[in-house]
Amino acid sequence: MTYVLGIDGGGTKTTGIIVDEDGNVVAEAKVGASNPNIVGQEDLISRFTELITTLENEDAASFNRLTQVFAGISGAGHGNSQQQIRDVLRRILPATVPITVDNDAIIALYAGTFGRPGIVQIAGTGSITYGINEKGCRGRVGGWGHLVGEEGSGYAIGHAGLQAAFSAYDGLEKATQLHEDIRDYLKVATLPDAIPKIYQVKNPKEIIASLGPVVMAAADQGDEVAQEIIHQQGVFIGKSIITLIKRLFSDKSVDEVIPVVLAGGLFKRLDLFQHSIEAVIHHEKQRIKLVVPEIAPVGGSVVAALRAEGMEVAKHFRLHYKDVNTQVKDE
Repeated sequence: MTYVLGIDGGGTKTTGIIVDEDGNVVAEAKVGASNPNIVGQEDLISRFTELITTLENEDAASFNRLTQVFAGISGAGHGNSQQQIRDVLRRILPATVPITVDNDAIIALYAGTFGRPGIVQIAGTGSITYGINEKGCRGRVGGWGHLVGEEGSGYAIGHAGLQAAFSAYDGLEKATQLHEDIRDYLKVATLPDAIPKIYQVKNPKEIIASLGPVVMAAADQGDEVAQEIIHQQGVFIGKSIITLIKRLFSDKSVDEVIPVVLAGGLFKRLDLFQHSIEAVIHHEKQRIKLVVPEIAPVGGSVVAALRAEGMEVAKHFRLHYKDVNTQVKDE
């Protein structure tokens, strides 16, 4: 029996599971953040040591028979970061076990396609459009961080809502209920009182991104400004997807359906974005299938580990595999 270890590491938590080739989870562990851009070297070592030790203690027999480790880590999209994580894992895993560290977008994709080519659109606090084709060629659009531009994200929606509220307050743009809704959400007497709350917090990105649901709620209630913000973000997502389809799947017939996996908290309200996304793609006469992942990204890391072993994920794997105490990626 083949046993593999899959790891999903992000900015708030890191999950690892050991799974056999049939999809049965035999051990699971969860620790804190492991994004190398926000976690120092000593904390990385400490957290991965805790993760691996817990897994070994849960099922030592399976741990000692591991044949592959695949870690999809947020912030590890570049070679240096991947090597950093690989070096940490090499110190605490059996010397003979191959270790692959990759962008976490890959495991989000495989959580929806079970190892097949396609595109994943991640839209949570941040956003990125990522894909891989049949030849193994990869591509991305966006995901460059909120200071450069991260449209199609919770941050972008919150930021646009904040700008609209202040423009209405200043009398520069038409009135919107976002003025009152954001003021109420931030618990301030007047909208300008929100400025210290935004500029003086440790992580302004988080508080701005938290305004995304406020904008979506206003759109639900018919606020035209909020609805236009949602529409424009959906259009951007659609443009990002079609751009990557042209880059990676240009040799495909327009009649072939490209799977597009939707991951991240924004797509809990897919109903708000779906029409705008699909309108852009259909305008280009490209057929896609929007896929809501059946499993969490950590399951995608297991799929990637089995693929690294040269194994295809059979139908019975999908029947046996069940996420244990995990959630579909929000980040």
